Amino acid sequence: MRSKYILITVVLLTLGFGLGRLSAAPGTLDYPDVPGNTLSYTLEDIYHRLDTGAAGAQSTFTEPAAGPGTGTMHTLNDIMAEAPAADNTDGATETNVPDGKTFWGLTAGQWGTQTGTMPDNGAVTIVPTTTNQTIAAGYHDGLGYVEGDADLVADKIKQGVDMFGVTGSVIEATGDATAGDVLTGKTFSNASAAGINGTMPDNGAVTIVPTTTQQTIALGYHNGAGKVEGDADLVADKIKQGVDMFGVTGIVIEATGDATAANVLTGKTFSNASAAGIAGTMPDNGAVTIVPTTTNQAIAAGYHNGLGKVVGDTHLISGNIKCGVTIFDVTGTHLPECVAKTGQTTSYDTGDDGAYQKGCLPIVAPSSGYSFGGYNRTSFTCSGGFMDNGNGTVTDNLTGLLWLKDASCSELAGTDANGRGDWTTALSAANSLANGTCGLSDGSSAGEWRLPNINELRSLFAPGLFAPYLPAGHPFTGVQSGIYWSSTTYAYSTPSAWGVSLDDGYVRNDVKTVTYYVWPVRGGQ
Repeated sequence: MRSKYILITVVLLTLGFGLGRLSAAPGTLDYPDVPGNTLSYTLEDIYHRLDTGAAGAQSTFTEPAAGPGTGTMHTLNDIMAEAPAADNTDGATETNVPDGKTFWGLTAGQWGTQTGTMPDNGAVTIVPTTTNQTIAAGYHDGLGYVEGDADLVADKIKQGVDMFGVTGSVIEATGDATAGDVLTGKTFSNASAAGINGTMPDNGAVTIVPTTTQQTIALGYHNGAGKVEGDADLVADKIKQGVDMFGVTGIVIEATGDATAANVLTGKTFSNASAAGIAGTMPDNGAVTIVPTTTNQAIAAGYHNGLGKVVGDTHLISGNIKCGVTIFDVTGTHLPECVAKTGQTTSYDTGDDGAYQKGCLPIVAPSSGYSFGGYNRTSFTCSGGFMDNGNGTVTDNLTGLLWLKDASCSELAGTDANGRGDWTTALSAANSLANGTCGLSDGSSAGEWRLPNINELRSLFAPGLFAPYLPAGHPFTGVQSGIYWSSTTYAYSTPSAWGVSLDDGYVRNDVKTVTYYVWPVRGGQ
């Protein structure tokens, strides 16, 4: 390029010189010097210099013998077409040409021969880095280079990384597998190393048959063709109830027992410890009703539907059974005697002798007007006379009366700390006695207990005994030597009532306002 600009400059200078020579003498076409003595370039030399850069050679001018023929040389127009033209768009300036090099400027401000100022950086070598690098402005002599690296290929760059337009395909090694975790004959990489040979045994197809105990599965690779054997019978209705077999809970009730066909109702089936689906043969007797008799009765073998019965009788009580006789485990206490009525029919207060009028047969007459009569208890042997019922009550087997075991209970309503009160209080206290009071656990309710009449009270004693006039070994507690109220009013003087003294055994009367002991009773005719 530089040579071309120099050639253009020479051509133009020559052209200018030649034209000057042609027009040195205005008004004449003759050169002032003798033509034969002048060395110069021809127009063809100038054209070729512009066209190809040929050096050309000066020659001595020779006067032509005749005018030039058509097409024998290039015209001035041809030469002008070869001459450079101004180019303010693409024409080079000094910054575009290496420092110290000359060129023909084509721009308006730098026409003609110019010297370049572009820095000469020579051979520039660039080594790629992780960041952009600035390339210094200036001329590069073509001997420099951007370094290449044979490793800049996809299979040497991490997968997903684009390095200078090359996308990597190398999968980064991660993980913590060891040789024992990888199949023998296979290699792998982990976060620490690459190309590690696996040592895991290849067990191929492993088949496991479940048993009653745990089985060890050999360490190693299983190729997926093996199996844990299944069994279509591994379902709940084929497994014993309560047994969990491989996560399946059984519902089959195991047949146990020793029943036979005769123990199971006819038409029903059962299983025992020996067999299943056994048909019962027990007769169905339906509702069986049994009426007790004086002899044992055979009960037919078979099923009873629960609607039958053993006939009961409300009269089956000890008082209705002869003393000393036991019927169906009920021991009789009935005696020909009972406590005599007092004959009092007038009621002087609620719950008194006149209100209840208890008694039937007379008892032994008293030996005097103020002594007591009663049973000769020493002549009776039935159950020893008195029976402790274990519930706070005592039964008199001679009279059938039921007495409070505690003969001086302080819990009786209205009585004092010694179980005493006036006659009206005694009546009320006896009537209000109930279960849970005075040691009672008999289930009795208020209104079932009462104050005994004078004959009932005297029936506890027997002639010939001494204070406290009760048989030896009696079961009563709290028996006092003082006077006990009866419910019988003294007819001669109704403000008074009868009582019995356990101190001297005498029957006596006193005004109803005085304080005496209270001894409740139940039952009686």
